[in-house]
Amino acid sequence: MNRQTLRKLILLISFSIFPISVIYLAPAPPIMSLKEGVVNLSVIVLTSLFLSGFLFRRAFCGWLCPGAGCQLVSESLNDRAIERKMNNWFRVIIVSVWAIMMAATVFIGGVSRIDLGYPGTGRFATSEIRYFLPYIPVVIFMFVFVLLFGRRGFCYRGCWIYPIVAASTYVGRRLRMPSLHVAIRDREACLDCTKCNQNCPMSIDVLAVVQEDSTFPNNCVQCGTCIDTCPKNVLAYRFASEPFQAVHPSNAKCLLTNLQPRTLDRGANNK
Repeated sequence: MNRQTLRKLILLISFSIFPISVIYLAPAPPIMSLKEGVVNLSVIVLTSLFLSGFLFRRAFCGWLCPGAGCQLVSESLNDRAIERKMNNWFRVIIVSVWAIMMAATVFIGGVSRIDLGYPGTGRFATSEIRYFLPYIPVVIFMFVFVLLFGRRGFCYRGCWIYPIVAASTYVGRRLRMPSLHVAIRDREACLDCTKCNQNCPMSIDVLAVVQEDSTFPNNCVQCGTCIDTCPKNVLAYRFASEPFQAVHPSNAKCLLTNLQPRTLDRGANNK
């Protein structure tokens, strides 16, 4: 079993248990729990996701997220690459307000105990049917976002987890903390075949990153698809720090429909 097959299998398993895990990824339960002075499993999960960004960047989104599994299933509806013109600041503001509310709730009321299964008397939250209800509209939204916007449309336009992991990823990169990331291994071996662009689930202009000897943007989910589809092993995983770059070529227009294989002299000679 190759790496991408394993990754997709993990995502599908994660999506299959989403009716249970949705309560621990939803934004409301942590506020409800902390209001009562209780740290429950949802608080721990979301805090862990934030902290994971410092070491693994957005690897959760590429390898473990049930939403990624759902969009993997729904990609046949619309596999068009997304043109990312700007950040979804409305979503960022909403999630920032939610994070401030969590911090304020802890600061004002404090924490009295840890109860992983709260709410409920010693039971996990999934023991009550009402906690399954968010699953249905969330899955519908994921399918609709993919249908309307294209590949990983929910990640770009609707996911509330994205700003949480992206925030710690940004801070970690800004501080130049060592972390897992896709890096250029051998730029001169690139054939300009655009296979990396065609297969990137996040519609990143990987070829531009390689040609400009740059770094990958925050929306890279460390899935390794570009690594595994490159015929010349131009890219590789690396755990290290790297120079911070605030502006990146992938923020420009990079619609897949506008991408054509380039036949530079270097690429023609390598072929």
